[in-house]
Amino acid sequence: MNKKNKIFLFNPYPSTGGADTTIHRFTNSINLKKFDVEYLSLRKVKYNLIKNVTYTKINSTSTFLSFFKILKIVKNDKHKNKIFISLQYFANVWSIIFIKLILRIKTFIYEINHLNELNYYKNFIEFVKKKIIKFLVKKLYINSDIIAGNSKELSKDLQKYVNKKVYTIYNPCFENIKKRKKKYLTKQNINLLSIARFEDQKDHFTLLKAIKYSRIKDKINLLLVGFGSRENEIRKYIKHNKLRVKIFTNLKKLDYFYNKSDLFVSTSLYEGLPTTMIEAASYRLPIISSNFKSGSAEILSNGKSGFLFKLRDYKKLSKLIEDFYNNPKIFLQKEKNCRRNLNRFSVKKNTKLFNHLVQSLI
Repeated sequence: MNKKNKIFLFNPYPSTGGADTTIHRFTNSINLKKFDVEYLSLRKVKYNLIKNVTYTKINSTSTFLSFFKILKIVKNDKHKNKIFISLQYFANVWSIIFIKLILRIKTFIYEINHLNELNYYKNFIEFVKKKIIKFLVKKLYINSDIIAGNSKELSKDLQKYVNKKVYTIYNPCFENIKKRKKKYLTKQNINLLSIARFEDQKDHFTLLKAIKYSRIKDKINLLLVGFGSRENEIRKYIKHNKLRVKIFTNLKKLDYFYNKSDLFVSTSLYEGLPTTMIEAASYRLPIISSNFKSGSAEILSNGKSGFLFKLRDYKKLSKLIEDFYNNPKIFLQKEKNCRRNLNRFSVKKNTKLFNHLVQSLI
């Protein structure tokens, strides 16, 4: 029997987005003198691996089926004290069933998207799956030892839904205010920036429509940074409407895009807490965002630190972009307000809270 404590961290589909940056920073902050850490996933981790953390790839065709293998791994582990950490609704419900209810091992579940995620679907099969997951969330989450969300709004709504305390641990993504290499607005044109996966959730077409119907269409340059299944459709729309848009799929050096831009725009339908928006604020970029659940109103202080518009309202977004072009002063003032409140998203503060909650399970 190994007297050292063991943490299993399950992230089914690691990628290069904000959620993975968060998980990477949480993992990197764990005291490896007190804990052995094993990172479980269904596909290869794309970012830099953390030294002294064991990485185990689970060969499985689905998250649900993977738990039959994960159950054996956790059960056969010889550590005395074990903690299982997982994220996202579709993985967390199975974590509670297999790890908490069957093995009686403590679970820490972390949510990165608002419950609204489960109200969006592409087809009937996905509709049924999400209805089942939402039902299981309602019935099972009360059994988890710790539940946490990455924004106050997410945590508040989830707590009400599952009738159990939900902690808020912000994405640990803020380190310092950056010095910009580019001055704002020359009145010749404006550079808009959107960093988001090319998926339905991010609703890029609202942004593209806003530009298409703008009276200053020929003054707008858009930098779209991301990757995903909707890329070809986005490219076709851009070409058909002759929009001045450049697409970049390399997400390794985002500072280049932040420094090159005048205004950051988010059109998401739902989130948890968008890391890119916080990063944009740290690069002193004014922000316009859809008022999705959750995170945008929280980051932008309900409109005091940036501009919010209703979901899919491309006409309002178009007007806001024009307002920025014609009179950026109020946008820049709100940007200063946003910048002053970024410390709540600091790496140090939120990794400390994460570790405090982990320690409470020993």
